[in-house]
Amino acid sequence: MENTHSLFRRVQRIEIHTRKLVDQLVGGDYRSVFRGQGMEFSDYRPYVEGDDPRLIDWNVTARSNTPFVKLLTEERELLVMLVVDVSGSLNFGSVNITKADRVAETAAVLALSAARSNDRVGLLTYGNKVHDYMPPDKGRAHSLALIRRVLQASDYKEKADVEIALRFLGRVLKKRALIFLVSDFRFGSKGERQLKVFSRKHDLVGIHVYDPRELRVPDVGRIRFRDPESGRESVVNTSSAGWQRAFAVKVQEQTAQRELLCKRTKLDVVSISTTEDLILPLRRFFHLRKKRRAH
Repeated sequence: MENTHSLFRRVQRIEIHTRKLVDQLVGGDYRSVFRGQGMEFSDYRPYVEGDDPRLIDWNVTARSNTPFVKLLTEERELLVMLVVDVSGSLNFGSVNITKADRVAETAAVLALSAARSNDRVGLLTYGNKVHDYMPPDKGRAHSLALIRRVLQASDYKEKADVEIALRFLGRVLKKRALIFLVSDFRFGSKGERQLKVFSRKHDLVGIHVYDPRELRVPDVGRIRFRDPESGRESVVNTSSAGWQRAFAVKVQEQTAQRELLCKRTKLDVVSISTTEDLILPLRRFFHLRKKRRAH
């Protein structure tokens, strides 16, 4: 466990590092894609020709003997939930940062973007159980506390169980929300039923964090691998053509399983690498989403 001073410095560094990214996201696609998706009642007025009949309030109309319609306005704020995977597989990285580092940066960008837009944002971290929950709230101080909670997540040597996380969230979340599921999606098909439920009830967006070496291991001879979920170590020969073929098949199977899960649950997903720009895939994804919704 980090001491308080060290943790404060990490939170400070990540805020400084992501400040420009937040400016880019809030100034463009975050606000235009997600804000104003919901409508809320503000007042009544008499019906006039050309009004949408579906907006007539029949109770008020019956009491007054005059047709009245509801006036609706865009919701002034969003309820944002970050559902963050902190399982063992996130503690893998092949260059400068781990997947857990990239997850923390992504959570920081989204939390601070929500704060800048005056939205309420909450956090749920999970592995094979729910480890932490922060109810949604507003403000920069709250978002920084949320980032601190993500960074405090220990090196859990366990598999992710997204079903347990979503069941918990379903019990505490009473309103429709924008939910970002930040994970490396190595939980297989488990959780499919809950993901379907949440895709129908909420605006659910998956953020898939990966490291390029999970897709292709270079030929570097014998190397030692450590399973981040179990801690078990093994030595493999990356020069072996048989091992390379088996590895490629496994990658294809995992990719196909993830894509099928997203298709079956109607889950929108954006993939973010540990070695590339963080904000570009988010902005590209939000732009495509905005175009799709416009048609």
